[in-house]
Amino acid sequence: MNRYLPTFLIVLSCSILLCLFSCNGLTKEAKEIAGNYYNTELSDTQPVMELGKDGRCVITAIKPGVLTYSVEGKWNVKNDSLILDLDPSTLKVTGDESLVGYIPTRMAQLIHSHADMSLQVERDGVVYSYRRQN
Repeated sequence: MNRYLPTFLIVLSCSILLCLFSCNGLTKEAKEIAGNYYNTELSDTQPVMELGKDGRCVITAIKPGVLTYSVEGKWNVKNDSLILDLDPSTLKVTGDESLVGYIPTRMAQLIHSHADMSLQVERDGVVYSYRRQN
């Protein structure tokens, strides 16, 4: 038996355990922007993007007094873009369901900037600003 094998197995086991407890698949950039984001023009109390540290997200659309709906999914940051993989089967609606339009299963939004308390992304040529509150 190789005399280094027990040491190798201990190091390998520790590496696997460390990864299980600390790896959630998020990139370094994603870990920096994880949090709850608000569009303060729509609501100061309900986030429109909940980007979890575990890679899960909830995206909420708010039409004040008319309709609010949310969809769950997974998220990450890749190549300077916020990537959202959404599951339309998780749709939750408050208000007139007939007003809910097409829900994409995948969205990519270019990140213009992010700081401790803000995030700006571009979608379809429009820059959206969000305030972070954890």
